[in-house]
Amino acid sequence: MSRFEPATGARGRRRLTLVVRLTVAFAAMALFSAVLAVVVQERTLSRDLRRAAEERLARAARAAERVALGRLHTLEERYRAVASTPQLRATLELSDAPTLTFLGEQLRAAQGAAAIELRDSAGGFSVRVGDAAVATAALREPTPSLFAVRDRLFAAISVPLETAGAQVGTLIAVEPIEAAELENWSELCGAEVKFGSAGSSSRQLAQPLHGIGTADLAVTADLAAERAALAAVRTRLALAGLAALAIAVVGCVALARSLVKPIRAIHDGVDRVRAGDFTVRLASARGDEIGDVARGIDLMVEHIRRSHQALDERVAELRRSQQHLATAQRLARVGSFELEVASGRVAGTPEFWALFGIADPDKGETADALLARIHPDDRSGVAEAAHACLESGMSAHLDHRLVLGEGAERFCHLQLQRIERDGEIRLEGTLQDVSERRRADEQIRFLAYHDGLTGLGNRRLFTERMELAIAQARRRSLGVGVLFLDLDHFKRINDTLGHSVGDELLRGVADRLVTSVREGDTVARSEEHADTAVSRLGGDEFIVLISDVVDPSDLAAVAQRILSALARPFQLSGHELVVGASIGIASWPADGVNIDALLSNADSAMYHAKSSGRNGYQFYDQSMNASAYRRLRLEARLRLALERGELALHYQPKVAPGSGRIAGFEALARWQDEELGSVPPAEFIPVAEQTGLIATLGRWSLRATCEQIVAWERALGPLDLRVSFNLSPREFQPGIAREMISLIEQVGVSPARLQVEITESLILRDEDAVIAALEELREHGLSIALDDFGTGYSSLNYLRRLPVDTLKIDRSFIAPIARSPSAGALTRSIIALGKALGLRVVAEGVEAPDQQALLHEWGCDEIQGFVISPALRPEDALARLRADRAS
Repeated sequence: MSRFEPATGARGRRRLTLVVRLTVAFAAMALFSAVLAVVVQERTLSRDLRRAAEERLARAARAAERVALGRLHTLEERYRAVASTPQLRATLELSDAPTLTFLGEQLRAAQGAAAIELRDSAGGFSVRVGDAAVATAALREPTPSLFAVRDRLFAAISVPLETAGAQVGTLIAVEPIEAAELENWSELCGAEVKFGSAGSSSRQLAQPLHGIGTADLAVTADLAAERAALAAVRTRLALAGLAALAIAVVGCVALARSLVKPIRAIHDGVDRVRAGDFTVRLASARGDEIGDVARGIDLMVEHIRRSHQALDERVAELRRSQQHLATAQRLARVGSFELEVASGRVAGTPEFWALFGIADPDKGETADALLARIHPDDRSGVAEAAHACLESGMSAHLDHRLVLGEGAERFCHLQLQRIERDGEIRLEGTLQDVSERRRADEQIRFLAYHDGLTGLGNRRLFTERMELAIAQARRRSLGVGVLFLDLDHFKRINDTLGHSVGDELLRGVADRLVTSVREGDTVARSEEHADTAVSRLGGDEFIVLISDVVDPSDLAAVAQRILSALARPFQLSGHELVVGASIGIASWPADGVNIDALLSNADSAMYHAKSSGRNGYQFYDQSMNASAYRRLRLEARLRLALERGELALHYQPKVAPGSGRIAGFEALARWQDEELGSVPPAEFIPVAEQTGLIATLGRWSLRATCEQIVAWERALGPLDLRVSFNLSPREFQPGIAREMISLIEQVGVSPARLQVEITESLILRDEDAVIAALEELREHGLSIALDDFGTGYSSLNYLRRLPVDTLKIDRSFIAPIARSPSAGALTRSIIALGKALGLRVVAEGVEAPDQQALLHEWGCDEIQGFVISPALRPEDALARLRADRAS
């Protein structure tokens, strides 16, 4: 403190001289200001006060004018509401003076008006009530307006009276403006509103109002407050001069003290910084040299504090980095190490030693000791990689195994690089545990090459195994067999019992296929690889690969053994199921020299086995390619025919068996192709269903049927029959009923002329949705017929639930009724069943007169078949209808 005291005293003496000079200057300035304020500013302040009063009076005048006009507007709106009374307008229109006088008196009394005048639009008729002089004066004024009569202020308004948009007269109302209301206006405007003469003087200001008629209204303001304020200011200015002198003296004393205080604060701050406290802040706001010194010290201390803080942060960051590195190595199972080549000493991170299973690395381990912990099969590879890295300077990367206690192994990935530091050659690197990654890679590979449901190989694994088998067979001059297997009616199991049962069945089939291939068979591959011989391609398709085939005919034994294994019942979720399969057989190289050809030909053979009755096998034959080619060609031509509109509808009559009169038609699609010739429906309808063209074909068939009915009714008049059309199960989609009804409405045919024919397989898709759609069609007037009755899966059960109107007996029941009593009894019982349920019964495929006679005898409602007529072209069907009506 003593080192700063002389300087402080010297500076204090210099500031004391300044204080004296400031005291004299402030006293002179204060005295001069007081005189100037009294002598000069009195006039300026007086002028400013009067100007302010005049401006305030002008604002008050404008406000008073708006208040007066608002009063006139309110008065006019009130009387407009009164003028809307129908009685007042009607009485004026009739020129009924007594009644108008009465109504005017009532209105004047109710509204407190001074005068009311009612006059017609022509001005020839008027009624006046109240003060006549006031009313007369009001007529001389433009309305609305304020005017004066006998030193009283009045407000007058004029309201038109209208009837049906035409003016029938005018209502003139005059109300007094009382003194109390003027007082309210004064309060609203902030100045006194006077009625009468008013002029400006030295003590009062006045301003007349404009734009409100001839009334002498003015706004006045008293200047007494301004004069009193001016006198008070004069007194305060004098007192302020005296106060300035006193304040100057006191201020100088305070200034001297204020100079010593910051110097002492700077001294204390420097001592604290010297002691290591970097939080010191002088925070001086002074604008002189003392403030500059204080702020300089603050900047210096802040710089020192930041330097110390940055150093601390770097130390902390280094510690955190070390911790993060250790954590990251622990989580990633990575350890780093350094090997001194000359001494063989190894230094490593804790995770490095943990990977080797060494709990206490402080005991020290040499490179040879660590190398001994590597799996014997990998040890030489690690040693060679280390030597190569030292000699070439190139980094090394390799995987190896570590042998832990009790025979456990750990897969690791080693990275090495050569470095030279302080003249010593070292090896640095990392060691990472990749056991989990290896297991994940193996799992990924398994999932990539195996089917997730059955665990069998998938198409990718089959392709690789097939390539290997062909390569081996080529070297040994042997053959390779492929069995392409597809389960029969598997979709029916999914639809009826659910996909969970279907999946369980697929797993059971896979087990039996693997077992069948594993059984001793000189044709099959060796038993250790037998499970890879079976693969699942997807859905219910399996494929079996047989290598080292000497005679392709021996593959039949494998196929028969598979069919026998599948013939045993499956016990699945409480159900006993028997499933068949269709197998196609192809062999390399006779049936194809590459994998795609073999699979395609085996697939063709499988489809041929299905078409031959299912649950069997079929060797590939060149003729199958011709069948497959025709099917592809048929699909392409059918798609083109639908686009070009080359298909046509023929109509087969349905007649009553007794009278022979036409009861309806069935619309049947016919196709005559320029390349393929006549294609029967039994050939192109399945193709349409399998390729998705059935929806397009169905919409075309429905539209063509509707348009044909419209054409027949245009030619013959209203028809009393129904034309039926078939709805394929593959056409059924959500919204099909609404789509069909919309199409029928577009064509403009009556739904009562249409009948939808369905099969029992339709309900297997979604029973609730199908029944709802059929009921919607029936609600719109369409009839529903159940086609091919008796050939379904549960005909009687579905017949009870389906909303049908007609039962169609399949032709397979009709053909033998004349020669087989049992067949006849069955058909007769079906007819009786339909009758008992209130359904119409139609027999299909009637081809002989004796069949027709029996059906008539049993009460069948309608028959159709070649005994009546084949399907007719539209014009022939029209001729048949004409002939039927003529008879």
